[in-house]
Amino acid sequence: MMNKASPYPLHCLQSLGSDFAQCIADATQAKTALVGPVVLAAMAAAVQGTVDIHTPFFTVMPASLYVSVIAESGMRKSTVIKHAFHGFRDFEAAFNGCQTGEMNFCEMGAHPYLWENTSESGIVSLFGNGAQAAAIVMDEGGMMVKHLDIQSMCKRFDGSDLRVIRKHQITQIPNTRTTFCMAVQDAVYAEFLEGAQGKMMMPSGLHARNLYSFTKTSFVYSGCAGRSVSDPKTQPFNTRVRELMNVYRDTFTSSRPRSHIQLSPAALGCWRTAAADWHQKKLFAQEWRGMKPFLERAGEQALRIAAVLQWFNGPKAMIDLPMMKAAVELVNWHLQQALMGLGKSEELVRSTGMVDFADALYSYMQRKLSTNPGGFFNRVDLLRKGPKCLRKAANLDFAIDQLVGQKKVILHLEGGKRVAVQMSFNLLAQLTQSNQIEVTKLTSLFRRGIAVNSGV
Repeated sequence: MMNKASPYPLHCLQSLGSDFAQCIADATQAKTALVGPVVLAAMAAAVQGTVDIHTPFFTVMPASLYVSVIAESGMRKSTVIKHAFHGFRDFEAAFNGCQTGEMNFCEMGAHPYLWENTSESGIVSLFGNGAQAAAIVMDEGGMMVKHLDIQSMCKRFDGSDLRVIRKHQITQIPNTRTTFCMAVQDAVYAEFLEGAQGKMMMPSGLHARNLYSFTKTSFVYSGCAGRSVSDPKTQPFNTRVRELMNVYRDTFTSSRPRSHIQLSPAALGCWRTAAADWHQKKLFAQEWRGMKPFLERAGEQALRIAAVLQWFNGPKAMIDLPMMKAAVELVNWHLQQALMGLGKSEELVRSTGMVDFADALYSYMQRKLSTNPGGFFNRVDLLRKGPKCLRKAANLDFAIDQLVGQKKVILHLEGGKRVAVQMSFNLLAQLTQSNQIEVTKLTSLFRRGIAVNSGV
């Protein structure tokens, strides 16, 4: 049974997003764990077509987000999504009643932007006709199962070039942007995870590309006492969406490049501190075993969210520190949701009898020092002859990661693959010195015994 999670940090969405999300929650009486992530996805959908991110590792990253909300039946998923994405209707209006055919979206200055029941070929056709950005928005996420292409979903998140060859058509389009927002009933999602595609979500990396929210872990709507309920359609949030979509229209019709945004020095420092914390959790927190891809993606997710918050609420070339702090808080909330919904708690890890793999590995290496004075161990030998609990690659790699983080071992790579580990030179020297001291003591005692027996 899931524990109750902390409330969704609506304040992190800044004034426009926070006020809008609260307005929707008051109007629909829906949980903020449903409303908040959906509003964040709507912000990303509006921003992604107008700005890209210059990352600290010298790459260009999309400002797109993947958001998945798993909610109970009757949680007003459809109503919340309808309110959150209302501002996109004006952009799509020029296309209403039309069929694509050989139509060029650039000439029209509009195209279908929000997609619900779509196939992979449909998305290719959308971009092939001139669109540069789109949002896949599903209020009944069960429809995803029918058309899901995991590899293509991952590539769209990364902003990879679209390269498709069909029998009579070749499509090659760079720099497409796609935001994904799904609200799905918990029973439907549980059934999906048990299927063949669901079991590939973690190995493929699609799980970790999602910002998850499990509304069952959240508290119920607490009411709007003292606040007047207003129509979400009249909120300034929708005005800002229209402004950004007008900028997007100018961008894709004139083939202009998107604007760029990067971290300010203060925001960069905050991001690095958070990244170090996520790295430590990846190495040492046992409850994250099997969930490491989420921690590995956390830094990227923080960059994307910070860019969305900055560009939506106060566009400028630099991401300010408050936006990065808000992004880190949001990422941590979504990480906790993923852990509660998809992972195992620390208590469960301990109760199921999982041993401390790092201690087991280090004890084994210490015992083998007498026959392996260099402290050098091939990975394949550890898998074959090491402690039984470490004869699975995942367990061994987990233990190695922990010891590397503790600076007890050095990892040797060959062609990017792990081939061996070696005990740290400082620790090896200490252990060797300790062994020599023990040998000296035993030798001294042995000599004393000989002397006594000889009557000296």
